[in-house]
Amino acid sequence: ANRGDDWCIISDRQKGIEPALNAVWPKAGRRYCCKHLAKNWKGEFSGPLMHSLFWRAASATSPFTFRKAMERIEKENPLARIWLANLGDQSRWTRHKFDPKICSEKNKSNFVESFNATLGIDRCRPVLILLE
Repeated sequence: ANRGDDWCIISDRQKGIEPALNAVWPKAGRRYCCKHLAKNWKGEFSGPLMHSLFWRAASATSPFTFRKAMERIEKENPLARIWLANLGDQSRWTRHKFDPKICSEKNKSNFVESFNATLGIDRCRPVLILLE
């Protein structure tokens, strides 16, 4: 029986999604869609350099590269590093911390976009009803 611990769900962090996923698939891995994070990041820290630095940190495959990206982010804008720290567990958004048991290094999901487009006006319904 699949207990869900070999799954990985990439979410767009919409309000209510985490509690619903915890209730339905408590053991499934979690990641945040970095395309959504980048959009929110752009609102706070605009410009091509900051955009590039976000993706450097999110796509880092080693602690060294991640640390270097974070140092550069802090140099450019210390508030940006705080913003990233407030995302919580790094294993949800930066590649170097991903669980190696989950055989995917994806940190963005076009599925989320397709799902949201399919829902249309039904997006306002409670998450559990949508999952049913």
